[in-house]
Amino acid sequence: MVTLWILNSLAKEIADGVEYVNDAVELWKELEDRYDQTNGAKLYQIQKEINDLSQGNMDITAYYTKIKKLWEELSTLSVKSQCSCHCTRGAKENMYKAEQDRRLIQFLMSLNGVYTIVR
Repeated sequence: MVTLWILNSLAKEIADGVEYVNDAVELWKELEDRYDQTNGAKLYQIQKEINDLSQGNMDITAYYTKIKKLWEELSTLSVKSQCSCHCTRGAKENMYKAEQDRRLIQFLMSLNGVYTIVR
């Protein structure tokens, strides 16, 4: 029933290419493989904006808010690179910690010279 519902919701050209799949899970995976493409141009734009960002004349709160928003947008677009496993040896936590450390360094590096002592 689910397979038929999905097939009936697709454009005829797309449905014709996947009508012989065995079940809904296989159909969904096939469609995901074909059409779930990351927007590379958008990823590039956001990463470039993060790399080019510096505190400038913003206060530290406004600057942090701006860079945090960009990080969150980048994370949302990069959802496939996020680990969804259930690790027992802390790999997921280690990856998260490494990402947080990278963000901290990125933030500190782009602060104004006034914060040199803090860095």
